[in-house]
Amino acid sequence: MGNDTLSKTYRATGINLRRMPLGESDWLLTILTRENGLVRAVAKGARKANARIGGRTEQFVVNDLQLYRGRSLDQLTQAESITAFGGLRQELGRLTAAQYLAEGVLQSATENQPQEELFDLLMLHLGRLAGAPSRQVAARLVHGLFQLLAVGGVAPEVHFCTVSHRPIHAEAAGFSVEGGGLVALECLPQERVGYRLELPQVAALQLLASVDLTATSLEWDALWVGIERLLRRYIEFHFERPVRSAELLELCFEASAPAAGSPPIIN
Repeated sequence: MGNDTLSKTYRATGINLRRMPLGESDWLLTILTRENGLVRAVAKGARKANARIGGRTEQFVVNDLQLYRGRSLDQLTQAESITAFGGLRQELGRLTAAQYLAEGVLQSATENQPQEELFDLLMLHLGRLAGAPSRQVAARLVHGLFQLLAVGGVAPEVHFCTVSHRPIHAEAAGFSVEGGGLVALECLPQERVGYRLELPQVAALQLLASVDLTATSLEWDALWVGIERLLRRYIEFHFERPVRSAELLELCFEASAPAAGSPPIIN
């Protein structure tokens, strides 16, 4: 191996976020790495039936990688699996929620610079989703989305009114997609697009800034489905593109209808 080849070879730890067929037998992978951010790499021959590397190219598999830097696309030369989050594939709702998180990362991650905090956070929330019971998937998804937005500096404001800047405590409030978060009710008429939220919904939004959710809040299934819809509008407005996983997610959440006396879902 020449010096030029050695200089273009590098190692990284990466999570496979997306793969697409390329040519007759290759995969084109989009990988979030701790060391280099987003990497697009070709796994040559990985679609062949006898390819040793084939299973290591699946979505959400985490690998220790060796790559060769190319002009436009890198080439995956070695991959040793670290973990695969097998629990995600045991239920469609969990897998779809993980794909939702991957969409958010693909929109916010950068290339050619370390993404350690984003990488570690995605690992944490994929692990939580992989082990979540069906009734907790919505809560785990929404918490992961908020935390990923926070790392990128674009999470909605959930503790102060975005118009008056006064603290919002234990009260109903509004939410402005365009304004960037919670709005005191007296300020809501000033916002062009606003949603009125009751106290449980405001409290749920404020919980999202916590490191983890409480055992009790994980059971607020119908409420979290509504919060997901609200955050989705916020994400689609901010990134100016639809969340492709959302349509399938709606089907997965159809059974999560509000029980009598529970907070209403945001439509």
